[in-house]
Amino acid sequence: MLSLAREVAAHDGGWLNASRLFGGSVSAQGIAVYLTAEDDAIEIHNRLNALGSIPPRLYVVPLPDAGGAIPLFAPNPATRAATTTPAWTDVEHQLLAMTRLKLVVFDPLQPLCALDLNVPENAQFVCSRLAALAAITGASVMVSHHFAKREAWTPEQAREAIRGTGGLVDGVRAVYALWQARNEDAKAVLKALHLPFQRGAVVFGGVVKANGRANLKVVTFVRDDRGLLCDRTADLQRSKTTTEDLLPQLKQAIAGAAVDGKPYTKTGINGVYERRFEMPEAFHTIGKHTLVAMVETLLASEAIVQAMADRSKSVKWLDVPDGELAQGDPSFSVGFIKRHGGQLEQREGASNDD
Repeated sequence: MLSLAREVAAHDGGWLNASRLFGGSVSAQGIAVYLTAEDDAIEIHNRLNALGSIPPRLYVVPLPDAGGAIPLFAPNPATRAATTTPAWTDVEHQLLAMTRLKLVVFDPLQPLCALDLNVPENAQFVCSRLAALAAITGASVMVSHHFAKREAWTPEQAREAIRGTGGLVDGVRAVYALWQARNEDAKAVLKALHLPFQRGAVVFGGVVKANGRANLKVVTFVRDDRGLLCDRTADLQRSKTTTEDLLPQLKQAIAGAAVDGKPYTKTGINGVYERRFEMPEAFHTIGKHTLVAMVETLLASEAIVQAMADRSKSVKWLDVPDGELAQGDPSFSVGFIKRHGGQLEQREGASNDD
């Protein structure tokens, strides 16, 4: 959120060089105010220096160095009803005095709120005051909030894990959640990006509630050497190989296996899925139905054919149309096929046994 505040303050208004954060591009420019109840001035300076130069329109208030976090919302001493505090009034007046104010961030909400946010009425009151602040200043108002202590692996689970009553989620226009990737997912992401595995390096994010149109795609963030979460979704998309891209490799693997005397079948004990670990590594994680469908695509385009071998009663062995097996001159061999540099290497002797 500090990065977002900095980008809003530094943005020149052009869409060509607009920074992307939280899955979207920055579209507003102006003053950004960031109030943090947890980080002190030293930590804020370290984080800002990691982000780059500090733009003049960015105002950051580290409350621990300003006397500590003071509640902006608290129960009325007499009625116990939810109300704002004098500190809220002071903040509101200062923000109204700023021209071209575009973003206000309260990070996080909990230390600034002395109300029990598990009570729906309290959550609704806080949200109504935040909405009113946005309306009178013309700025976007954002707050950060923590998850409850439960697992969250999907956008739906992340929404349910947000601490407090559902009224807090229902009372704002949009909610963006960040959740930790499972180890197996993190390893797959880092492997695709050619990065070493580190615990906590991969985080997923996405809009889990929106009153209007929103980009609901899940974004993949990877922590860089500075400790900053960077959007690597586009890099992952570029690194992914589609099944269509893999068809030439599958055809080559089928042809090579037939030449080596150990042809594949579409399914069964000699099926391409059952023997996929003989193929290049890209095929190892492809599902059975997908891999069989790829074979069917090659068969439909006549890039490969199914042939019958001597003393066989079924047309099942896969080969390229001009291969020896397809032409009726099969050569079956014993031993196994070892993957080597993405190619298939025959091991041990040969025979003509089906």
